[in-house]
Amino acid sequence: MKKKRDKDYIDFGQWLYETRKQHDLTEEDLVEKINMINVQKINIKKWERDLEFPDLDMIYKLSEIYMIPSSEIIDKKQKTLQSGVDGIHVHFIRVLSLILGISFYATYALTQVIIYGTLILMTLWFGTLGPR
Repeated sequence: MKKKRDKDYIDFGQWLYETRKQHDLTEEDLVEKINMINVQKINIKKWERDLEFPDLDMIYKLSEIYMIPSSEIIDKKQKTLQSGVDGIHVHFIRVLSLILGISFYATYALTQVIIYGTLILMTLWFGTLGPR
């Protein structure tokens, strides 16, 4: 089921863009401050559009530049990733409910049974009964 977002929720890319603007930095300025060979202006554009996410080294650099705890940046990144995954799950369940011809909620319950059943079977197989 679709989870309601916090009213203060903002995508990671939008947050990065706004943070950069608050510090009066251009994309070129940020590239200079990061000062790493593999970061270019195109990387900043991709991060701010949620097309890519910075790796851990970049997050630490951004943390130093913006004077924000790296854990806060990582948390914002995780929330954006989870939001995307939740959206995919809802669309998948809707399509599956149309194919099966049953209600959205019945399909949701069925997918939960399948997912957890699979996890239990995998745990049993690889945990106790699996090849040794």
